[in-house]
Amino acid sequence: MAQLIQNTLSRFVDSGEIAGCSARIMRGDEVLFEGHFGYANIENKIRISDSTIFPIASMSKVITVAGVMQLYEQGLFKLWDPVSKYLPGFKNPKIAKEKPDGSYEIVDAKGEVTLRQLFTMTSGVPYGWKDTAAGRIRSEQEEAWEKSGEPFPGSVEYANLVGQLPLAFEPGERWMYGFSIDILGVVLEVLTGKTLGEYLKENIFDPLGMTDTGFYVPAEKLDRVATLYHINEDMKPDRREYNTSKPFFESGGGGLYSTVKDYSRFAQMLLHGGTLDGVRILGRKTVDLISTDHLTPEQRKGDNWDTQRGYGYGLGVRVMTNPELAGVNGSVGEWGWDGAFGNWFCVDPKENLTCVYLTTNLPGEHYRFIPKLMASMYASLD
Repeated sequence: MAQLIQNTLSRFVDSGEIAGCSARIMRGDEVLFEGHFGYANIENKIRISDSTIFPIASMSKVITVAGVMQLYEQGLFKLWDPVSKYLPGFKNPKIAKEKPDGSYEIVDAKGEVTLRQLFTMTSGVPYGWKDTAAGRIRSEQEEAWEKSGEPFPGSVEYANLVGQLPLAFEPGERWMYGFSIDILGVVLEVLTGKTLGEYLKENIFDPLGMTDTGFYVPAEKLDRVATLYHINEDMKPDRREYNTSKPFFESGGGGLYSTVKDYSRFAQMLLHGGTLDGVRILGRKTVDLISTDHLTPEQRKGDNWDTQRGYGYGLGVRVMTNPELAGVNGSVGEWGWDGAFGNWFCVDPKENLTCVYLTTNLPGEHYRFIPKLMASMYASLD
């Protein structure tokens, strides 16, 4: 039955819709399916293989959440703590309150942003996207910082500067995808005195044997990194440069590189309640807390993405609540996340299943591909 998955992923590439992809699906500790399709670099005819390194974008978030939750287990913070306890720039937040005519006014927030709201994306801390007034202000400020020519201030100072910018709404009011997990990564740095990359390497990557995962790709591995392709522009290659040394800001929300094998190790750890091959990363009840829907019906109204239909949201992860609404033949309780370049992973405790799918799409357009992958994957189960 794994032939269904083979056919579906082959079709993605053979149809010319994507340049290539890599997938590993495991049931328990057995590999149900593994396949590598198409090209990591079309121009040089380098095929995707099990050693191909992908920029995983927002799939970084779940790894950062796991690291921060290790500190939660050590009693170093409470979920309801105000962020300002660790990053004073978040004290006395403002809101960019939008008016019907498209203008906005800056008003005082009624409450402070909490760590729980960062985890659940209900903080109102925006990306520099222009769909909200707060996002436009953030974008303009980022441009001003870049034009100033001043050196990057360091992650803690940078997070404090972001904390002084207006929020998109009252903390906790609704769900909005934003910069929240990046801020959590900086809270980790404050609590541990280590950079995010150092901490994750010592406490997650090395213990799990994730040898090709990190915030940069060493020069000797650079030829293994997949090129990103503009899938709606005749597969025009993206010419961005990849980090070959520690970046100025280690983005816990989107800066990691990894392989299918490495990320599958991480997913298997989550499936097994926080432990893999005798190595404990998280406690079972902590994994349960991460993978439980935390949104109220009112907060969920902001969660209107096509790929989120039928899902709630836990601590940095989507959580399946309604397969019928999602239109997939999956399970209630399936959970995971995805990334801007088309990447996606899931953990399904009910079916004892994990799937890691990595690709190179600009834009990701998950709605075109992931429901088809899920349909074939679940149809392949006994």
